[in-house]
Amino acid sequence: MRQIRIILAIILALGALMACKPGLLPTEEGGKPKITLERVEIQSYFPWVDLPARTPLELAYVFNIENRSGHNVKLDNFKFTTYFEATPGEYLMVTTPTTYEQVYFPPQTTSQYRVVNLLDSFTINLSLAVANAQKIQELNLNRAETIKNWYIKIQDFGFGIKVAEGMAVFASDKGDMFVPFEGTFPKK
Repeated sequence: MRQIRIILAIILALGALMACKPGLLPTEEGGKPKITLERVEIQSYFPWVDLPARTPLELAYVFNIENRSGHNVKLDNFKFTTYFEATPGEYLMVTTPTTYEQVYFPPQTTSQYRVVNLLDSFTINLSLAVANAQKIQELNLNRAETIKNWYIKIQDFGFGIKVAEGMAVFASDKGDMFVPFEGTFPKK
């Protein structure tokens, strides 16, 4: 468990360091594609069953990818970390979806890119127990009750979902581009 915590801490620290250049918000660097979170959708939902049972939850993240350049770009990989709002303004890390599909975006266009992520209550509980242990303790939260609350409120998106530490890698004739991004849903 200690090794897992150390690895997760290193990954999160590296993601935070790579997330954006000083003075620029993610996706604002000129000539690079701009990525914005359009919405989150429920792909598949199952009624809550108390832990340790595994209750699936499948979410789709829909991103707008605007290719502002004058040449084609190819998406090579796409990664972000999902955070769910536990209490007002306080978010907990839940999962890190990653895709490796190669998709081309023509110049001067905006296209949508969907990332579907299958979660379950057991793996969310592990994430809270390992990566969020200190914050759970600071906020005085019960993991099982927090997860149950998310499952009950997800149908109406009764809590914020944050996409952070996002990084997309695009290839073009001009070379590789690393594009950081972030967003929240529902938009406030």
